[in-house]
Amino acid sequence: MADAPDPRRWWTLGVLGLSLLVIGIDNNILNVAMPTLVRKLGATPSQLQWIVDSYVLVFVGLLLISGRLGDRLGRKGVMTAGLVVFGTSSLLAALSSSATQLIACRAVMGVGAALIMPATLSILVNVFTDPAERRRAIAYWSLMNATSAFIGPVTGGLLLRQFAWGSVFLINVPIVAVALAAGRVLVPTSRDPDAGKFDLVGAGLSAAALGALLWGIIEGPSKGWGEPVVLFAFPAALALGFAFVRWELRAPDPMVDIVAFRRPRLSGAAVAVMIAFVAMSGSMFLVIQSLQLVKGYTPLTAALATSVPICTVNFLWMPRAPRMIERFTAKRMVVGGIGTISLAAMMISTTTAHSSYLFLFVAFALMALAFSSFLPASTETIMAAVPAQKAGAGSAINQMARQLGQALGVAMAGSVAASAYPGGFSAKEVPGVSTAALDTARGSITGAVRVASQLTGDARAVVLDAAHHAFIHGMRTAMAATATIALLGALYAAKVIPSGPPPVGADLTDDDATLGQLVVD
Repeated sequence: MADAPDPRRWWTLGVLGLSLLVIGIDNNILNVAMPTLVRKLGATPSQLQWIVDSYVLVFVGLLLISGRLGDRLGRKGVMTAGLVVFGTSSLLAALSSSATQLIACRAVMGVGAALIMPATLSILVNVFTDPAERRRAIAYWSLMNATSAFIGPVTGGLLLRQFAWGSVFLINVPIVAVALAAGRVLVPTSRDPDAGKFDLVGAGLSAAALGALLWGIIEGPSKGWGEPVVLFAFPAALALGFAFVRWELRAPDPMVDIVAFRRPRLSGAAVAVMIAFVAMSGSMFLVIQSLQLVKGYTPLTAALATSVPICTVNFLWMPRAPRMIERFTAKRMVVGGIGTISLAAMMISTTTAHSSYLFLFVAFALMALAFSSFLPASTETIMAAVPAQKAGAGSAINQMARQLGQALGVAMAGSVAASAYPGGFSAKEVPGVSTAALDTARGSITGAVRVASQLTGDARAVVLDAAHHAFIHGMRTAMAATATIALLGALYAAKVIPSGPPPVGADLTDDDATLGQLVVD
């Protein structure tokens, strides 16, 4: 006889959503605070980059470890520890007196986020045992995940209009306090009864491999993809990843069940998640810049221009995703969602410097429709491919695929757009502007804005107009590449992910394998 459902389960979901919300808000609120940090802390461009990247590197590097810790020690305890770490480091970040201190606080915040994120989804999977209810719960979890990405910039813009820069971190403290108090009463604990010993070697190898890979992705655009230190990062990540796989196949208590990746529901959905986030994050990264640099929107206006259509569609469509999954299957929702991302990116690739915002509004709405269709379906597919007692590992894999996709998307879109920018800069000679200044303007839009700030009249207008068209040219090129990648991702998902119902916790079979037989010498 099946266990009765936990009567607190929907209240539990509210606490999980709040815990998830604080991570998403903080991760996105910082974008609008960057100019203020330059003025108040004297942060250099390199320090600004590491204020963001120190958090991402630690967060992604520890995801697999924290997922395993939750399975072994108890998910509620790990999430609680993560909230305490996140709240404390947020308070210290708000009190930082230098960019270096803020970078260190952001790295510690990454530790807290890594402990919180996998625990929220693994608790959800263990609390909602009915498949239909679980689909609804995952949809609402996904909605909180999506909404936080757009609440963050708007909240940041509003806070910075009234308060000091530290307010963008202090806002986390009361949210964390409420989540801790509610979680103490409303969140049950769960763990894997057969977790075994903690795999210290596997933990070290996974953190090193992910760290090296992400470091190369992050540093490539700024240092140059041909720099030896960047080129070294990728083979180092590959070697460490290979060592991790070899160790996990031999380990008596592996941190990750590598053989489970033979299941196309797990491996196929994880790759599809990464591809989808490559496309979405790259698109939004460039479009938000274009609204500010080309159309002259303020950070707050740009945040509202993107968040209004996206949040509206998310709130209207994502709660309906469970019924759509039941009707059309998770596979078709994943395929259709990634295909719609491709369509939205292709629309953006046809924009011009003078295109109406209404055109972008439609593209944003399509992107949100894709996200609302794709995310609940892909998350359910991944979590259904692992037993409930291993939910922490499944949650970590889901989040790791997302974070790697986001980092890859921003790096790829930024690099392609930057490479195409000079080709779209049409001003060859401008009266009153030196060749050296024009070369600077032709190098990047920030260089063009710097040159234009020293000019007046027609010369300033010509340089800015050329820079705006060049930026849009680079964005269009990057969006065409993004649309192609998303289309290939949709075709991949259609081919690899099985159509039938997921055999939760089932043993591997020959017809449910895509990576071939794994052999340990």
